[in-house]
Amino acid sequence: MGIAAVIGPERALSVTEVDHSPLAPGEVRIDVAYCGVCGSDLHLFFDPPDPLTGHVLGHEFAGVVSETAADVRGWTVGDRVAVRPIDECGDCTACRSDDGVCLTGVVRGPGLGRPGGLAESVTVPSRMLHRIPDTVSLRDAALTEPLAVAVRAVGRAEVAPGDGVVVFGAGPIGLLAVEVLRARGITDVLVVEPHDARRALASGSGVRTTTPDRVLEDAAALFADGPRAVLECSGNPSCAQDAVDILGYQGRLVIVGISGLPSELLLMRLAIFETAIVGSTAYSERDFGEALAHLAAGRIRVDTLVTSVVGLDDADEKLRELSGGTGSDIKVLVQPTDRGSHDPRHST
Repeated sequence: MGIAAVIGPERALSVTEVDHSPLAPGEVRIDVAYCGVCGSDLHLFFDPPDPLTGHVLGHEFAGVVSETAADVRGWTVGDRVAVRPIDECGDCTACRSDDGVCLTGVVRGPGLGRPGGLAESVTVPSRMLHRIPDTVSLRDAALTEPLAVAVRAVGRAEVAPGDGVVVFGAGPIGLLAVEVLRARGITDVLVVEPHDARRALASGSGVRTTTPDRVLEDAAALFADGPRAVLECSGNPSCAQDAVDILGYQGRLVIVGISGLPSELLLMRLAIFETAIVGSTAYSERDFGEALAHLAAGRIRVDTLVTSVVGLDDADEKLRELSGGTGSDIKVLVQPTDRGSHDPRHST
């Protein structure tokens, strides 16, 4: 038996005792140390017409192996691991490529298609595991998953040192994208964010910031020929035209933020400037490995993003704060073994 934050019929998380099913071949059980709360968790929790009763959210987590199936090789009890939560099908075009992302695997991974990390323990296929380097704490390792999202987004931008980049949105993914750009030697960056506190966090990485109402003016002043790329990390569909308008010739707009609403674009601008618009979703095995390597080398500042660490009992409240925009959090981590309230070291 163990405990998990389970979605109930009233669309609320309830800390409940759950049975530990026997491990299937190839599986391991992980005692969860920390699990991040993601925007997609909010969508899954609040958006469906009917609550996902019985489901356990959480796909950004790190922990310690507590049990392995008899056929598992290379992993033992006590290993510290981060989980790449993609249960790849092995047959699709993405799986056959060197750097693809299996969309089927994304939707059936932990927190989506199977119980996730908002629990004392979680069971996953051993192929999802990545060993945490000795220099990386379990708490920081819980940021590997969103950091890998940022790694892929920057890769899709195809930028190099000396290129100008604009990042829309200074939420967790936007801020991590700034860190990845800096780690790759790309420092000519402008961050667009309406909230003062988030702009201040971005400024701490040594980049320039602006607000949405000034982005056209400030981008024109900073980039004589327009930036090479724009990373749209805000998920706000109204940002798309501004992003296209500030890009230089043959610039790239990378869509990272998720929105279910349409965006209007002036196609003539795209044609004349030969603008490329590409999507970026999740991360490949390579992206996840690069994220861990950045953490191990100390190239990424993740500590400043973690603004609250809470126990399972407080997870429901935090989801509602994040969804309603009533709090000041950037990144919330849930510590399943701590049934208490906010860790004051990481609260705002």
